Amino acid sequence: MTAHNCLLASGLYLGDSSIMGNLHWVQDGRMDVLSYVPGCLSPPSTGDLDLPPNHAMSPSSGVAKLCAIVCIDCEDFWLMADGGYMGPNSLWKEIVDVKLLCTVCDPGIAPLTSDFAVILDILCMLTQKCVMPGYSAGTSFFLNTKQGPSHFKLRHKLFETLDSSGVDSDDPDVPKSSLADLFSLETWPLTKESNHAELLSLKSMHHLLPVPTYDLNNDLIHPSTYWHSLQGALVEIHFTLSHWGIAAIHLLMPPVPLSPVKKRRIPLHLDTEDGPSKKLMRI
Repeated sequence: MTAHNCLLASGLYLGDSSIMGNLHWVQDGRMDVLSYVPGCLSPPSTGDLDLPPNHAMSPSSGVAKLCAIVCIDCEDFWLMADGGYMGPNSLWKEIVDVKLLCTVCDPGIAPLTSDFAVILDILCMLTQKCVMPGYSAGTSFFLNTKQGPSHFKLRHKLFETLDSSGVDSDDPDVPKSSLADLFSLETWPLTKESNHAELLSLKSMHHLLPVPTYDLNNDLIHPSTYWHSLQGALVEIHFTLSHWGIAAIHLLMPPVPLSPVKKRRIPLHLDTEDGPSKKLMRI
């Protein structure tokens, strides 16, 4: 598989256990960020990376953009354009709080299945290294079975404040007109159109931070098709380990269409003289 060979050569493929020596947690402000520091024998600090005060670290300054080939699980899938936001609830009090969520699992294809076991081992070791003294490692990153972790979770922050944006508006490679239309607050797909006013209220202080998601032709996937394009699909995924941000998703194999569920016939009138059918649910 071409994608597999390319990732192996990248130096950041989680299926390659030799990368562990180049990955170190670096404190950046009040959070720890996993960084790629080749040949470093001891964990560096942000000062070792020549970062100015209050500098937000970027991939060029050492942030490790990890990659893996995984299957996006059909369960715990909230990678819809708005994360399935229905309105204020116990998870998201406002639309600005929304994060897109998904769980990824074993692709079920050789040699990716054996690689996935290595990926889980490496992620377990990396998360163990970032535990604060007096605390134990959290379990929210993994889904566990009796045999150990079987899945891991990713999340992506959908909105960013305008003053923290790292987007280069002068980048000649960015097709501004098409992206502006695709990723504008005015046209962003919503689970409930009644939330449109709340979405537009963010315009003065926030902008959208979509997941860069590409199809088999390396074209951007329209946000309205995230659900049926990604749920159950085999993907090459790139992410960071700070807030588990998703950097990019490349579709490698579309999801297998589910067989339609056979509908049971429900009679409009129940003939009580014949007695209830054994197949009918008793209330």
